[in-house]
Amino acid sequence: MLVNVMRQMDLCEEDGTGWDITVDACEVANIPAPQAECDENAGTKVTLFGGRAYDRMTKAERKNAVYWHACLLYAQGESMSNQTLRERFGLDGSRKNTVAMSRLIRESLNDGLIREEDEDASDKLRRYIPYWG
Repeated sequence: MLVNVMRQMDLCEEDGTGWDITVDACEVANIPAPQAECDENAGTKVTLFGGRAYDRMTKAERKNAVYWHACLLYAQGESMSNQTLRERFGLDGSRKNTVAMSRLIRESLNDGLIREEDEDASDKLRRYIPYWG
């Protein structure tokens, strides 16, 4: 079977780390997060996008990146903040970027993609995890 040959060639594994590695590689390259689509008949299709700066990403791509960034950090035992999100998108700590990330986080919260890790934390210390975390 093809999958057995791919395992022998170290092209795939069964440890479940492939998605984490893929999302991390997208973050390092500051490109949109991968998009996964499942179809009962056609199977699963994963799309990787070419390099695109934050200001050229669509709102949906940005929110998708927020979700996967929160998931990746959660899998590493950490949580997302405004600062980690700016770093993910390759943005500096200017007021403009901080406000933009706050707005994106708020929209992602409202869409149910992420949730506050500690609802009693002050604004400066607020951190976020995936909605299911």
